[in-house]
Amino acid sequence: MLSSTALAQETKQLNEVVILASRTVNNSDGYVINLKGMNIVKGKPAVAVLSFLPNISHEDGMFKINGLAVSEIYVDGIKLSDISELDKIPGETIQKVEVKYLAGADHNAALSGGIIMITLRRPSKGGFYGSVMGNTEWYRSCGFGNEDLGILFNCRYKNLSIYDNIDFGHERTKETSEQWQTELDMQSYLSNSLLSSSYNFRNRISLTQQLKSGVQIGGSYLYTSSNPSPISTSFGNNEWSSISENMNTHLHEGTMKFSMPLNKRGSSAELTVDYLNKYSKNNSLYYIEENNTGDVMEKSNLDLWKFNADFLCPYSRSLTFKFGASAQIISSSYSPSVNKLSNRFNMSTMTTQTSGVTPIAYVMAQGKISKFRYSAGVNWQLNHINFNDRTSEVDDQNTQWTINPTIQFMMPFGKNKEHNLILSYKRTMSDIPYSAISSAITWKDSYNYSIGNANLKAPSSDIVMAGLSMFRNKVTLTALYAYSHNRIYWETFHNAEDANIFYTKPINISGQCYWGVGAEYMEAPTQWWNLKISSRVEITPENTQIGTTYYDKTRFKEYFYFNNNFKFANGWGGMLNANIDPTYRTFERTYHTVYSVDGRIYKSFLNDNFQFAIDFTPIGNRRKLDRKVGTYKITYKNTAPIQYVGVSITWNFSRGKKVNVETVDGTQEYHQTKDNWE
Repeated sequence: MLSSTALAQETKQLNEVVILASRTVNNSDGYVINLKGMNIVKGKPAVAVLSFLPNISHEDGMFKINGLAVSEIYVDGIKLSDISELDKIPGETIQKVEVKYLAGADHNAALSGGIIMITLRRPSKGGFYGSVMGNTEWYRSCGFGNEDLGILFNCRYKNLSIYDNIDFGHERTKETSEQWQTELDMQSYLSNSLLSSSYNFRNRISLTQQLKSGVQIGGSYLYTSSNPSPISTSFGNNEWSSISENMNTHLHEGTMKFSMPLNKRGSSAELTVDYLNKYSKNNSLYYIEENNTGDVMEKSNLDLWKFNADFLCPYSRSLTFKFGASAQIISSSYSPSVNKLSNRFNMSTMTTQTSGVTPIAYVMAQGKISKFRYSAGVNWQLNHINFNDRTSEVDDQNTQWTINPTIQFMMPFGKNKEHNLILSYKRTMSDIPYSAISSAITWKDSYNYSIGNANLKAPSSDIVMAGLSMFRNKVTLTALYAYSHNRIYWETFHNAEDANIFYTKPINISGQCYWGVGAEYMEAPTQWWNLKISSRVEITPENTQIGTTYYDKTRFKEYFYFNNNFKFANGWGGMLNANIDPTYRTFERTYHTVYSVDGRIYKSFLNDNFQFAIDFTPIGNRRKLDRKVGTYKITYKNTAPIQYVGVSITWNFSRGKKVNVETVDGTQEYHQTKDNWE
């Protein structure tokens, strides 16, 4: 989070490139859009609002910018650890959104995708604002499944800012699936069901004290907990088998931040210390028919420390320098306790300890030359990891380092500067993939599991992005090229002891390139209707050998989206969205077509302070996945109905004079590298 002095400096530069008759300000690395009063924010949560913005899509539960997964999302300077928090923020409270197409050199080199920064609207009068939101959902597969209560509160007392976001929830899931295994003239069929229930709690509180000298001192604390109890049951080969789990996961994150101005020209310094701990305890019971054949207790603990020092130095009205350094220290442990070892289910008995350090140093410059806006920087990053098998006392070490440049510029053109050309280059190197290095064995069901790989290297890539926005951002064209090194891919293997069991293991793939092109059209045909049509095609030439198989095909992956927003009189409104993800292939896997239609109808009362809404998904198709292992073909199909209806009630409140609330955010994230089944 930049200091107030830094933000003021950036605002002065941005104001010079405002596109006429548009709410959007384009800059060298993305854009800023003012959403106050727009129809697309009415009657929907923030998570739905983002899908209506240029170049942003919501796919498989994650946001993407120009086809790249978003690296970080901030709300009033607070980094979200879970985008479900956006479900608890009413869209009407959003003042503006800043979108960065690629993370700059001042961020960790692992952040290959863009960044979304949301600024909430301040009440015209009053020292606090907030909302209370409750919802419940009905699924065709399991009836009423999710109940949730969220409370958002933001206030300022004198120079003390207070932010609190609390969420209580109960989640109930029921999924069904089928699996076929085919080899020559033989075929076997499996049916699976998954039933899970969980109570979840999340609370983030942030306090910031601002002194008259401009010094800010702040602290933030985040706590989350969940206790899912999934039961997976499978029937195949005339045999019932099941896995019953009882999980408990707790996450703590504490952050301290100190910032101060250094001189009257706008120079500033910011120091941050962040600590994150994630602890989980999992008890798994394995059954064949009614016989308990395995009993495992697993404990995992992750500790992350991160130290940041950032300095901002304006050189002139058209040039600003920023430089700094950070260091992240990682320590994780995994210890299984096997009470009963199964002959049917593969289990880990290896106790491991993983440690690592990631130092980073960077320097960057931002400015303008004539009508060109630019941002250029470079960072140096080192990843060192040590993996220790305490059972056999074997150590594995791996060290990688890289220099990562980032260059971005924007040029407006046209009679009224209604068009913009953007060009960016970035080199990235991911964090240590500690979650995929673990020796823990994760069973998806009784016939499929995943295991880590202690020899993994951190992936890196070179990314070039070009964009053209025309007619005041109504039409957008984008192109993307990426060349990856040590990409992590989950290869499928055949269990040697049981012909019906398969598992996946992460491996590194080098030298793979990727092309992507996209087009988007946004329009408001009437005062009550906004629409957005977007499509994207990804092209991946394969030139890789995995195991004994050489792949040399050129793969195509397509996306199509159609978003509609409606706002009628008397507080009525809604949205209707459709998307289709046609069949695509990658190496030995085939992902079959997925599509869905979803919408919302809402009614607002009492000057938009009270809202009733109904969400629904009437039609859709879930994923079917084919994998090939030698002479085997495994087909997995999620057969649970996609239809659901959700009901939510929201109350917004505010009081007092206008305030600007400062907050402190955590600087770390827990990255999980896992297989993509859905």
